[in-house]
Amino acid sequence: MFDAVTAEWEGNLRDRFLFALLADTGMRLGEALGLRIGDFVMGRGGTPFVEIVPREDNTNGARVKMMRPRRVYVGSDLERLFADYLTYIVCRAAEFGLTLTEDSPLLVNVMRPPLLAALRETTVREKVSALRRHGAGPPEWTPHWFRHTHATALLLAGTPDWVVSRRLGHAHVQTTLDLYGWVREDEALRAAANWAAYAGAMQVRR
Repeated sequence: MFDAVTAEWEGNLRDRFLFALLADTGMRLGEALGLRIGDFVMGRGGTPFVEIVPREDNTNGARVKMMRPRRVYVGSDLERLFADYLTYIVCRAAEFGLTLTEDSPLLVNVMRPPLLAALRETTVREKVSALRRHGAGPPEWTPHWFRHTHATALLLAGTPDWVVSRRLGHAHVQTTLDLYGWVREDEALRAAANWAAYAGAMQVRR
């Protein structure tokens, strides 16, 4: 968490940024692990966004599904967290005489060697397993859980299907409907529980 007194983050800032990134964008874990520093574009007065770029040369083997590029707009909270995380890894690099560029991996090893090497999926899954053992989060949650939660929240908020589809990187909106159509169906069925109120409003007064 952020300590307002010391103006510093406590705990593992890299992990906090990773999970916030997954939750706020709905991207797949492989897409997040393939990001480079320059792919996160700060708003500078506009809306910040993340460019998801298909690459064949990621040292951790991360890949964008179907190799389809897309842009995902994000909020100011994630932008601030990115700025804090970037400052942190730049300081770590300077401490060990390493150099970071816009083409350097965004999500990296910050404690164990090889320092500032691209974070691997196995490392993330080990971290998730450790968090679950300590009771953090819902039972049996996975990194992909953030993607499902993100999509569900957008649909319940009334976001158009095609917007959710493009944000998630689905090739067709039908894929989104097949996976998440139940969300709006369930919401509609819940709304029907108020049938008495609807029926009462339709009664003819004499």
